Amino acid sequence: MALIEAAHLVKAYPRAGGRGAATVVDDVSFTLRRGETLGLVGESGSGKSTIARMVLGLVAPSGGTVTFADQPVTTASSGAMRAIRRRMQPVFQDPYAALNPRMRVRDILAEPFQIHKHEAARSKGALEAAARELLGTVGLDSSALARYPHEFSGGQRQRINIARALALRPEVLVLDEPVSALDVSVGAQVVNLLRALQKEFALTYLFITHSMPLVRYLATEIAVLRAGKLLELGPAAQVLAAPAHPYTQALMAATPVLADALPEGRGNR
Repeated sequence: MALIEAAHLVKAYPRAGGRGAATVVDDVSFTLRRGETLGLVGESGSGKSTIARMVLGLVAPSGGTVTFADQPVTTASSGAMRAIRRRMQPVFQDPYAALNPRMRVRDILAEPFQIHKHEAARSKGALEAAARELLGTVGLDSSALARYPHEFSGGQRQRINIARALALRPEVLVLDEPVSALDVSVGAQVVNLLRALQKEFALTYLFITHSMPLVRYLATEIAVLRAGKLLELGPAAQVLAAPAHPYTQALMAATPVLADALPEGRGNR
């Protein structure tokens, strides 16, 4: 079953001085099915993050549509969008910028329950229990609840971000370069966590990265972007075994050291 369908997405921004528009996403279409991971891969400036924000309903496309479980995202009312966001959550690149530095972890993890009026928000005890459970899910001790984001390492902060994203038990995580700000060994640990969580909670991932080793490890489908255009799309095993586009071949040749920290992935099976 298709959970997310992007059809002919276009995003253009006006140039300074009114000199036309710069197109950063140009006629991109893809389908993400339940339980799968679509690896959206390309270099910086290829339009990956803009696509992620259009899928999440944070940026309106200049053309094309996004649907989530057959519900329109691009034209959704605020009420419909709230319901969609319970089921589809983001994890962004910078694990520090994504957390409010003035809030303790307890309050950061409680916020989704409170915003969406979840039953866990009915009492402080229930919120505390839910927050403790979330921390345990991502491998952190409950002692973290009373601390602030600056007291944690980058990898720990990203685990807190992931915990918050899981609070409402979403079906989809949109992961926008979730380990690019981390060092190699810590990034590998977070990627292994993501894979374990996907299995435990039957999650579907839109995984955005510039790293072919990461999509090799995580992805069931691969979409290759360059300068806003979709160059190649297909099953991971097929794309990795016989990349059709020279740009995909170049990405595979530029293999970062992270590959050494990860075991054999889905794309090799």
